[in-house]
Amino acid sequence: MDCIYIDPPYNTSAKDWKYNNNYVDVNDSWRHSKWLTFMEKRLKLAKRLLKPDTGVLIVTIDEHEVHHLGMLLENAFPNFYRQIVTIVVNPKGVTQGRFSRVEEYALFCFSEKAFVAGLRDDLLTSNSLNSKNHKIPRWKGLLRSGTNARRQDREKLFFPILIDTDRHTIIEVGEYLPLNQQPDIDASVNGYAVAWPIRSDCSFGNWGVGPATLRGLISKGYVSLGGFDVKRKTWGISYLSKKLQLQIESGAIQIVEFDAVKNVVNVEYADARERQIKTVWHRSSHDAGAYGADILKAIFGETGRFSFPKSLYAVRDSISAIVLDRPNALIVDFFAGSGTTLNAVNLMNAVDNGNRRCILVTNNEVSVEEAKNLQEQGLMPGDDEYEKHGICQAVTYPRSKYTILGKRDDGTLLDGDYLTGRTISKDKRRNFKQIGFIDTAQLTSTARKKELAGLLDGIPQSKVTKDSAYFVDETCTASVLFDDTCVNAYLDALDDMTHIETFYLVTANNALFKRLKDAINELLGLLQVSEDEKRPLSAGFEANLAYFKLDFLDADEVQLGRKLAALLPILWLIAGAKGACPQVADSPSFFLPEHCPFGVLLDEHCFLPFKQALKVKADITHVFLVTNSEEGFFAMRDELDSGLAVVQLYKNYLDQFKINTETRVRT
Repeated sequence: MDCIYIDPPYNTSAKDWKYNNNYVDVNDSWRHSKWLTFMEKRLKLAKRLLKPDTGVLIVTIDEHEVHHLGMLLENAFPNFYRQIVTIVVNPKGVTQGRFSRVEEYALFCFSEKAFVAGLRDDLLTSNSLNSKNHKIPRWKGLLRSGTNARRQDREKLFFPILIDTDRHTIIEVGEYLPLNQQPDIDASVNGYAVAWPIRSDCSFGNWGVGPATLRGLISKGYVSLGGFDVKRKTWGISYLSKKLQLQIESGAIQIVEFDAVKNVVNVEYADARERQIKTVWHRSSHDAGAYGADILKAIFGETGRFSFPKSLYAVRDSISAIVLDRPNALIVDFFAGSGTTLNAVNLMNAVDNGNRRCILVTNNEVSVEEAKNLQEQGLMPGDDEYEKHGICQAVTYPRSKYTILGKRDDGTLLDGDYLTGRTISKDKRRNFKQIGFIDTAQLTSTARKKELAGLLDGIPQSKVTKDSAYFVDETCTASVLFDDTCVNAYLDALDDMTHIETFYLVTANNALFKRLKDAINELLGLLQVSEDEKRPLSAGFEANLAYFKLDFLDADEVQLGRKLAALLPILWLIAGAKGACPQVADSPSFFLPEHCPFGVLLDEHCFLPFKQALKVKADITHVFLVTNSEEGFFAMRDELDSGLAVVQLYKNYLDQFKINTETRVRT
């Protein structure tokens, strides 16, 4: 296993699922020891399952057992590197007369060659999507603004751009249209929509680069298609300016991904690409109420199915820190609860096209209160009516099924959206506020300007001076014009200040305010902002789900080789759970299921044809040989490809899969 993530019972004396804490009484002086014994057996098994060099164990816990668990892990994983992460999961806090607790803990145990994958978020410091610290380069609008922006100013920069609206991408660039010809802005070309350079006043303008240059930029993924402007009947288009292109060449800006469908790159400043994750996590998405309980409600369409579910994104970020760069990782959770871990793994795969697999293990017990009610109705464990209320049948499996399909059994679609963890750029209109109640003649002193700045959001008083006819700063997202007689100088100062969101214009002249607003919009274009990318729950996931019930088998029947059908799911899991889990009706001499990388030899007298059949299947990774002869097993194993994992079945099968037992040596 690449990663084991578990959220065991916290030993708080809460009475929800039976494996939690009500059997360890809060007044029991041995309650910590009993809980540790309960955990120790499972942690020893977890260690056996982890990859010895690169495996990582993650255990979440609260303050009741965090210190005891830490000592237990130190004893059970002495050669692992251990760290503890504090996660804010309840920003409102839980108060019991003393400090208000907001956190829980995740204990990480790293094997020798396991490390944390770099993320673009350290999960602690400010991560405002549009702050300077986020450092997403701002793309430049392709529609020329300012001087020489009319069609007649740059005749050869007036040309059509063909748009594939289904893929939301640019397909082709046409040649320029001479001044004596008028375009049909409503017409399509070769079935594609067409974008023309049309200004905010709906007059014809020109593009910022020529056809040949634009084709070159498109081939590199440096041109991005925005939204359709109904008023102008054209599309917003932006591109990476020459300055940003040079920064890409120098390495100051990195291309972090390429959208093959839209043919556009996603870029970030190099120093923002990887931020080492810190040991304290404070993100709103880790709130267990908003992103645990509320997501569960969206999935089931009702509340009360499960108490205290984890935040989907706290689980995702914990696992991502380990397997983000392992697209084929195998993750196991043997305290599956509501099934958050599988939900998180599926979301990760949907975002980065990974093929990570997840195994959930849970019992099917019901809550104490529900068990009492069911028994009063004469129902007992094992009855179908009783079992359907168990955690697996009522919560874990339905959640896994619904989230993959994007709908419930009754056909109703799941509501709401996932946060993918990625950011996307969107066009947004800038804000303009007219300040007409102040005469510009009254703003001649520094004090009066600072007084006004103090009333405006985003304008630092410390940067306002007496000679300031306006305030424009490359570090601030707000700007103010104090003197409306300095409009031209103000517009010159705003050139390339595409980051400014809000403009305060001091003027009583309504017509001037409107003209200035239009001029700024034309100069700077739409504001590009970054926001969390979302994915509808109803979209589901491209994933398979297999449900197995672990039951007891007769030991003698197993040793006699009569339980192959019952054991196939285990063999399938051992071989990597690839393809559909196979089925077999009888007991053939050997079995090579289609689309599964394993084979089973049941009759050792048929070894030669089995060996020949193995050569035909190039995908085989595991071979299971049924024989009670140690000598025969080794002889057959030695004739097989040395790259295969060969296992002797039945004679030692039960010993291989025993748990909670110890081998005793008589001395």
